[in-house]
Order: sequence, then C-alpha cells, then structure tokens
Amino acid sequence: MVSYFIRYVGRPEDAGKFFAHYRDKHAALLRDYPGIRGCRLHHPIPWHDPVAVNKDNVLVLAELIFDSAEALNASLLSEARQRSRADFLNFPKLVDGEIRHLAVETEILF
Repeated sequence: MVSYFIRYVGRPEDAGKFFAHYRDKHAALLRDYPGIRGCRLHHPIPWHDPVAVNKDNVLVLAELIFDSAEALNASLLSEARQRSRADFLNFPKLVDGEIRHLAVETEILF
C-alpha cells in the first residue's frame, strides 16, 4: 500500500469554509483519481506527552491511498489530478501557511 500525504500548516482565513470546501467539493475531485482506494483526513487533537517532543502545528493531514507507487504515479499524471490542482484556487487562503506533499510505502510492523 502507498499513501500520498498532503500536509496543510497554518490557519485558514475561514476554517469552516476551508473544511466544507475540502469535504464537499475537493474530495469529489479526488474520488475521480484513477486507482485511488481511499481518502482520509487526519485532524490534530489535544494531547499530552510527558516526554519533551517537538509537536507539529499541522492544520490537517490528507491521506490518499493507492495499491502501489505505479498506481499513484499514474494518478498524478491524470486529468483528475489537473482538475483537483485547479480547484486549489477555490480554497480559503491559509494565513502563515504552507502545503507539503509526501509519498510513502506502508510497512506494517504489527
């Protein structure tokens, strides 16, 4: 299994509109990616670790799931991908934000 993560950092000008757009419009475009198995949104929660760690300041972490790197790469070359990239212009802007992309292969240890 391969996951393609999109990490959104910062704060949107309007969080309600940001997440509504992602769920109601953007996810419909992602659903059209050839070979996509699923899409998950990971939201941060309050937590406490007694060990000193560097906490991330992510707004949301989107995960697109594929069977293989080949399936991901084919999807990234698709028309559906181009439509989803064009839709990015419709998102409420992130204040002091950035967006990062990462592709990983999953190794299940237990």
